[in-house]
Amino acid sequence: MNGRLEHELQINQKIETMLLKLPDNVRQFYNNIRVSKSPKTCIEYIRYIQNFIEYSRKDYIEEITDIDIQEYLNSIQYINKNGEIKKASAAYTKAACSALNQYFKYLYKRRIINGNPMDLIDRPMRKDSVKRIFLSMNDLNKILKEVGNDNIADIWKARNYTILHLFMVTGMRNTALSEINVTDFDWKKRKLTIIDKRDKEQVYIFSPGTKKILMKWLKYRDQYLESFKIKEDAFFISAKKNRISPRTIYDIVQKYSKAALGYEISPHKLRAAFVSLYYKKTKDIEATKEAVGHSSISTTSLYITRSDNPRKKAATYMSKSLGA
Repeated sequence: MNGRLEHELQINQKIETMLLKLPDNVRQFYNNIRVSKSPKTCIEYIRYIQNFIEYSRKDYIEEITDIDIQEYLNSIQYINKNGEIKKASAAYTKAACSALNQYFKYLYKRRIINGNPMDLIDRPMRKDSVKRIFLSMNDLNKILKEVGNDNIADIWKARNYTILHLFMVTGMRNTALSEINVTDFDWKKRKLTIIDKRDKEQVYIFSPGTKKILMKWLKYRDQYLESFKIKEDAFFISAKKNRISPRTIYDIVQKYSKAALGYEISPHKLRAAFVSLYYKKTKDIEATKEAVGHSSISTTSLYITRSDNPRKKAATYMSKSLGA
């Protein structure tokens, strides 16, 4: 089965389970948006709506007012993580507003309610402060080296190394990497074709060195599955002998980055490192955009971090010029 299709079917099943405990109008709303929204967006919307309904505790949707919504939005401004109170991201609040607005807008159009209470809600204007981390090629090599130091079976060392290496040489997204199938490879042409975000086809041409790493893992993988007489097209598998999840891949990246660098990074940070390092080498923003698969240069520019500190250099220059 196509990796993306398999992932979508799993999300759809999760949504169906959630809908069993929600009002019928939420299912109607879901059936309406699933035509135009991705399964991932749909489940995010349903989660926000579910959280709001559980918070409001109103028996009938007609009873919901803008005051109820505002109280809910106030309640999610802070999160308790392991006993530590932190401010929630602005993106989370904005996403909640978007989901609720779409939901109540639908109910209003269907004349289930007399008006959209979200019309009276001011949307959050705050933006999140994104911490940009520059990862050097030396940092990436340190991360890869930590796999060899791990006290796990050779098969999982080969898998984890291959996952990290593939992130670093392609800059692909976490979900896309988890959805790779064996049949997505053209080994003779050293080509990998995947279906990425918004169903966009991405083609990667890998080097002989990368092919060697991929084939090493493939050999371990095939022997492992054959010992259990299991047929599976997923390229990256777990110890449970099925497709590895994006969450497990995320944990793998965090584990080895913490061991190598002293702090955890995400797969998305490896994607950003790919962009920064390739742009640093080529100084070609258009080529970098194409390499990472962005739709616009403006998006690519957000990923680029610098190894130097312009503010520090400027301050030093001005200080020396002023005789300090």
